[in-house]
Amino acid sequence: MYVIFNQRGFILPLTMMFCFLFSLFLLSEVEIYKIEQRLYIEEEELENLKSLLQIGIQDINDIVQSKTLDDKLVGRLEYPIGSIQYTIELLETKDILIQGTCITNKQRKQLFNAIVNIETQKIVRWVEG
Repeated sequence: MYVIFNQRGFILPLTMMFCFLFSLFLLSEVEIYKIEQRLYIEEEELENLKSLLQIGIQDINDIVQSKTLDDKLVGRLEYPIGSIQYTIELLETKDILIQGTCITNKQRKQLFNAIVNIETQKIVRWVEG
């Protein structure tokens, strides 16, 4: 039988320190993962909002071409990723003012104003807000 004298006990504190540092590292990695996951969800929502805006302005432009505007036209377009509420007004010149709000399914909103020339069907001025 071996008897060890003069034990100073350095293994237990070293093991506890190692476990603490490993736990701290693991916790920080989990937090980084959660932050990146939220970032990707946010980026996906912004992409949905952009595509909703692009699809919506094309459909609103088609509505403007198909109807004659005498007065204010108010409407709502529904899509699988959200909806667009719009108002179309005829200005004094050969332009129309399109005001709209894009709303995604997760209730993210974006406002836009567009002035479109009726004759050329080109957007003269575009403001997002």
